[in-house]
Amino acid sequence: MLVSNGIIGSQSEVQGNAGTLDFIEVPWSEAGKRRLRRRTKGGLDFALSMEHSQYLFHGAVLFSNEDHVVVVSRPEELALVIDLSQTNPVPDIVRQAALIGHAFGNQHVPVEVDGCSILLPMLSSEDLMAKTVRDLKLGELSLRFDYVRLGASHPLSMSGHAHD
Repeated sequence: MLVSNGIIGSQSEVQGNAGTLDFIEVPWSEAGKRRLRRRTKGGLDFALSMEHSQYLFHGAVLFSNEDHVVVVSRPEELALVIDLSQTNPVPDIVRQAALIGHAFGNQHVPVEVDGCSILLPMLSSEDLMAKTVRDLKLGELSLRFDYVRLGASHPLSMSGHAHD
């Protein structure tokens, strides 16, 4: 078994400098966990035990020696994507974003902002998530369900509090 104590760099820093590239798939729901154990895509038994405050971003290198380099792969996952109209006045866009963030934050759903889009991981049904947005009566918003890499480079913004 290969063991890692945390992130030692990024894939762009190690390419060509070490062993065979292998990937461990980590969905957004596990990207902040301190301990993981699973098989890499290449079949290696891999364990991770890292300190608080590290976040497993897409391309994070967890292990590197002359034989193997283990890199985090963030899969695309189903999410609600809300595109806020860029033609609305700024106060309207801010109001829409705040109300959407508040509504989903009260449900402990992490919210990610990508440009003028709000991305929400699927923690309930498509119907219920779309209804939550419609019930806010924010006017015409573009809602779609799509596969995206959530929190690929940084943690999703979380509401609430942490548990030690």
